Amino acid sequence: MMTGFFAKFILWGILTALAYHICGGIRHMLMDFGCVDETLAAGNSSAKITFVITVILAILAGILVW
Repeated sequence: MMTGFFAKFILWGILTALAYHICGGIRHMLMDFGCVDETLAAGNSSAKITFVITVILAILAGILVW
């Protein structure tokens, strides 16, 4: 088990980056399938939603790691 702060921080960073990548991928997939409009307003809204979901997942990853 990783006990050092630096190792936990690296693991948290990797998990957060992975969560952002997955959320962004799902966002683009929904746009490709036509579930989300491809307008500037819809793009901005879906990007903000993606960011909020990523922050929530980052907090959960922090709880998991620590």
